[in-house]
Amino acid sequence: MEKLIKALWVKNNETFYPPKIHNLVGLIEKTNIKKYGCKRPIQNKLIHDKLENTNLKKYGNIISSKNKDVIEKNKNKQINNLLKKYNFLNIKKIEKGNCQIECDKNHIFNINFSLLNLRLKYKTIVCTECNTISSSKSGLEVQFKDFIFSNYTDSIFYNSRSIISPLELDIYIPELKIAFEFNGIWWHNEINKENNYHLNKTELCEQQGIQLMHIFEDDWLYKQEIFKSMILNKLNKSSIKIFARKTEIKEITDNKLVREFLDQNHIQGFVGSKLKIGLFYENELVSLMTFGNRRIAMGKKSTNEGEFELLRFCNKLNTNVIGGASKLFKYFIKNYNPTEITTYADRSFSQGKLYKTLGFEYIGKTQPNYYYIIDNIRYHRFNFRKDILIKQGFDSNKTEHEIMLERKIFRIYDSGNLKFNFKLC
Repeated sequence: MEKLIKALWVKNNETFYPPKIHNLVGLIEKTNIKKYGCKRPIQNKLIHDKLENTNLKKYGNIISSKNKDVIEKNKNKQINNLLKKYNFLNIKKIEKGNCQIECDKNHIFNINFSLLNLRLKYKTIVCTECNTISSSKSGLEVQFKDFIFSNYTDSIFYNSRSIISPLELDIYIPELKIAFEFNGIWWHNEINKENNYHLNKTELCEQQGIQLMHIFEDDWLYKQEIFKSMILNKLNKSSIKIFARKTEIKEITDNKLVREFLDQNHIQGFVGSKLKIGLFYENELVSLMTFGNRRIAMGKKSTNEGEFELLRFCNKLNTNVIGGASKLFKYFIKNYNPTEITTYADRSFSQGKLYKTLGFEYIGKTQPNYYYIIDNIRYHRFNFRKDILIKQGFDSNKTEHEIMLERKIFRIYDSGNLKFNFKLC
């Protein structure tokens, strides 16, 4: 019972017990005082002496945990539990809070359990040689770099300051005119970078005909497979190619299917929509385009008949459906006769080339969007509007930004969006 109470106290991280538990503690203490003359049985001298005599007779020491056999037994039990917990690692030795492991590159390294658990939690490289403790680059960034280098063997510039001097580019591939930036959440927030930092890099690259693709740390951590698919497509390495003429086009009413497909294949995930049109290959959804009214977050919601927003388009991971977007868009035009269609391209990883191919006209660009960082994850600003914060009890005389700064919750900015428009004559 005492273990349960202690666990609840630790879990709640309070200096007092919750009311029900507090009452239970009081009842136990009253019972012990009545029976043993003290709050805890071990405080009773007779019980205390009896326990010490039993330990002395059984273990040769008044404290059982100091017995050599008990120490060895506990040590073996701990090692077996650790081997079971980390059975996916090639563990060579465990001793004194440290673990000796061999990685898949044949490095044998030592790591303490605190650092090991931290690296496993954040899904970064465990090996201290592949991902050195003193390195200024995070293990996730090392993962990202290794992925690029393992999938592209021609010329690559790494950490180059010669392309958009004096600023640095993490990776630049001159043959493809593509650059990649890995943005750590902490080092790229508003107290470490200017609000236009990512936008400036994007535009400096564009001035030289280079597309810069930003990969934020939390996206690589939680949406890594989607980004890997996007990168492979940029490198012309998509493993599956399907011609749109071999697919069947269908309107989709199963919202669960749409949600699953977007969450698994689109970097921005699911968003509600009025129309969902998909391409199916051998009865499997391989490409999806969705439409709806203009969203509040993107401007005034349209009430005019015939006006739409193209909300989402994506293919299945690691799949290039050749001509798929055109087939879906033409179907929508033919069957719904829209007068105007608006859409946006996220400049963090797109230049909107697809929309230009479909016949959209470039209208302009937005200012960088900002997100709030909580537990090293970016959350959209829409969830922290001032009216919501006031309802939560925060000072109505302060701005949204002032409230969040006082809470030590910082902003991080992207590169903004490109806006495109399609009108039928």
